[in-house]
Formats: sequence, structure tokens, C-alpha cells
Amino acid sequence: MRLIWPLMKPTMLKYPQPDDELTPITLNEWDRVEAVSRPQLVGTTLGNNLGAQSLALAIRRQVDVREGYKGLEVSTTSFVGHIAVGPLRININPKLQGLALTSLVRYAYGLRDFEVIGQTLTPTAQYGIHDILISLLAAEIEELLHRGLLRRYISASEMLISPRGRILVEKIASRGGILDGTLPCLHFQRHANWKLNRVLRSGLDLAGSMTTNRDLYRRLRRLGEAFDAVETAPLQGRDLDEVERGLTRLTATSRPALTLIRLLFGMHGTSIETETSSHRTPGFLFDMNLFFQRLLSRFLHENLDDLSIRDEQATKGMFAYAPLGNPKGRPLPRPRPDFALFSAKGLIGFLDAKYRDVWEKSYPADWLYQLSMYALSSPNQKSILLYGTTSSEAREERIEIRHPVFWGAGSNPTVIFRPVQLQELAMLLHSSEEASAKWRQRRSFARSLVTF
Repeated sequence: MRLIWPLMKPTMLKYPQPDDELTPITLNEWDRVEAVSRPQLVGTTLGNNLGAQSLALAIRRQVDVREGYKGLEVSTTSFVGHIAVGPLRININPKLQGLALTSLVRYAYGLRDFEVIGQTLTPTAQYGIHDILISLLAAEIEELLHRGLLRRYISASEMLISPRGRILVEKIASRGGILDGTLPCLHFQRHANWKLNRVLRSGLDLAGSMTTNRDLYRRLRRLGEAFDAVETAPLQGRDLDEVERGLTRLTATSRPALTLIRLLFGMHGTSIETETSSHRTPGFLFDMNLFFQRLLSRFLHENLDDLSIRDEQATKGMFAYAPLGNPKGRPLPRPRPDFALFSAKGLIGFLDAKYRDVWEKSYPADWLYQLSMYALSSPNQKSILLYGTTSSEAREERIEIRHPVFWGAGSNPTVIFRPVQLQELAMLLHSSEEASAKWRQRRSFARSLVTF
């Protein structure tokens, strides 16, 4: 079995239509439903649909679809969006919606501050988080087009009646001299049809295939018409990589648009190929956990004055083989917490970030075990889990790690579960107050998140 990502055909944008034959099921992140709580699940099954069974197995980390006694059971994780599995069209909504979510996404990925989400696109429960990303992409492309479509000089070798550029003397010699009224010339033409613009147009095509909002779709069509001189082709990951690596000072304004295209490309539908069949299902899944980690990373990097954060700093010395205790020479794991906090004197402690609302949904036991190891390896014997919440009642929780038999002197290692109020963070990042007041509030909020 091989997991692949489907590609857009190089054709005009075609408005996607939802499949009305599928049974819609709407959930929140970190949610679970079964036939007992959702009557529409009664009698549903993957049956003998091998493609749907392979798909359900492949996406189990994102959305867990299993056979139950009375029908299918669905469990979600940190991924939001929608996907079709067998007889179900599964819609997963984020806990934060509308303008607040847009503001956080914009900040996390370094996008310009556009007011792009109107009444037709909120709440995200109606259309999905992918429409927020598509709206941001449309705004970025509009800004690029307002400045003028970027052009590049491209070399062309052709026979010309009126010579231009460099005459290719060696080619004349190979032909045996001048045989007609033309000369072989190498010259340069300024074209819009080059790699960066082709990727931008392919990104618009991909975005158009993902939205079911007619207004947004028409907006993308209008933008696509501005690229009429640019070839369209299926979007490839290697093309994105090449274009991003080749960005210069003159083309750096395209980076936010490329970032959004990569996000949409990563979300785009899933396909499963087996030895006997191929099954392709459209779907758009966005990992809110990676987004939340990136959001906190940028916020802490920018707003901790006398402290510093390092992302995914590998721990040293947490595990070690006893003398002569590694006869096979096995390497030891080196856990990588999401963040390591440092002062001028050195390491202070480790922090992890999870988008799951621990206040409302609790936490898996393995999270506590992992955080306990981080606490035991920290100089201050503490670790912090930062989790996103929309609950105004959420409060910090502390768990002490105690020896089950022998009690040592002094304080016990501690795991801290600390809520991050997403609405408050969105307001700070979208505040209309003067810069100095906003900067002080952000610094205070960042300090409160990392205080052990």
C-alpha cells in the first residue's frame, strides 16, 4: 500500500461539487462519535470497499474510522478540515473560528495583515479552515499583481531576419555558411512565463479545486485570468522546493503566497494505491498541532527579552547504557522537546506545545510520562505543557512526581499544564493600540507562558 497525493490536471478551474450521496458527520477536534450518539451512523459500514478500508487505515493518525457493533465509529485528533471515507463525509471544526483564527494563522506563517474573511466565510464550520487559507492566498496574489506580474529574461536561440543579441558564428560555420536571409542568434526575451509564476498559477488552480464557496471560487477565476500568459501544470512538491530555494531580494515578496500554497498542497486529498486497485478520495486536513507549535515558536522568539527559546532542542544525557551494558552497540533515543528555555546562565527547562484543550478533554497518559522525563532532565526539575484553550475558566494544573516507596528531601519534580488563551493571544496579535502598549502586553503574556 502506498500513500500518495493527487495532483491537479492542467485545465481550467472546475468548480467542485460536494457528493450529496455521502452521509455528513460533523465533529470537533479531539472528539468521538458512534451510532449511539449519532443516529445517522446506524448501519453504516465500510463493507467490502477495499479502497475505503485502505484509506481508513492510512489516515488513522489523523481521523480514526472503525467498524462498531451498530455502525461506524469516528475519532478525531488535532487535524481539522474534511475528508470522505466510505459512506461518510467527515467535517472536523477547529475550536477557534472566524477572524481570531485568521489572525493567528496570519501571524504564525508571516503573512501580511489583510482583512480577508467577510461574513460569507465565517464561521469556519460552514466552509472549512481551507477557505481561510485560500482567502489569504487570494489576498497575497492580489497584492503581487497590484505590484505587477514578475517577469524574467529567458534565453532564446532562433533564426532571425533582423539580427538581435549575439550572432552564433559557430552555428553558421556548422551549416556551411549563410544559406538564406536569416542568421542564428542568441537573445533574451522578458517573459512572465517562468517557474515562480507557473507555481503561483498552479497554486491558484489547486485552491480553486478545494473551495466550494462560489464567491471565493469566482475570485480565484479572476486572479487566474491575470496569469493567461503563464503555462499551467500539475503542482509538484519539487517545484515548490526549487522556487522557495531560488527566492531572492527581488522575489521575496512571493514567499507568503508560496507558504500558503505549500499548506494547501499538504492538506489536499488523499489517495491509496494497492496491488489490485486505486482509490482516490478528496479531502483537506490541516494539522492544528503543528500550526500551534509554529505560532508559539514565533511569539516566544519575538517577545522574550532576557530569555531565549530553542526549537526542538535534543536532550543530552537523559539515557545512558551502564558500563559494558550495550553489547549490540544500540543507539539511544534523544528526546526533542518542542522548546528549550535558556537564560544567559544556561538551560532553564523544557516546554511542549499541544493544541488539544487539556482543560476540557484531559490528556493521554503517555503525555504525562513524556513530560515527566523532561522534568527529571531539567535543571529546575520542572516541565511545562502549553495547550490551546478557548475556555475562560481554564487554570494551571501541577502534578508532582513522587517516588512510590522512598521519599526524598526537598521539592518533587513537577509537570505543569498551562493553558494558552487563544482569544487573548489573537487580540494581542491583532490589537489596534499603539505599538508601545502592544509590545508591553505581548512581553507580559510571553513571560507568563514560560515562568516555571
